Amino acid sequence: MFVFRLLSATWRGLFALVLSLAILVSLASDVRAADNQVTIVQPSDAMSLKYDPSSLTVTAGSTVTWVNSGSTAVTVTSPDGLFDSETIAAGGTFSYTFDTPGTFRYFCVPYPHMKGVITVQP
Repeated sequence: MFVFRLLSATWRGLFALVLSLAILVSLASDVRAADNQVTIVQPSDAMSLKYDPSSLTVTAGSTVTWVNSGSTAVTVTSPDGLFDSETIAAGGTFSYTFDTPGTFRYFCVPYPHMKGVITVQP
């Protein structure tokens, strides 16, 4: 009976350790996902719209998500036609997965002063 209780306690401790590690790993991946986010910011007027950050470096296979936190509809459009969000309404998002290393520029069609660049490393 004593041996059974000892083994049971050992398994509970092992289970708690494994569960803790699993939670830490999932939190770490959430942090990495947040690092690949670009926020569309609208300070006081439409001409102040910008991508933040305007330059982002990721590894190949990463997904970048643009989040429109302003009140004006915008786009995320690459000049070479690689990706185009079409209209992103206020509160909307657009995601694109960058599989190939390189430098990828983008801009907003209605507000062409908004420009950004994604650098993808191998």
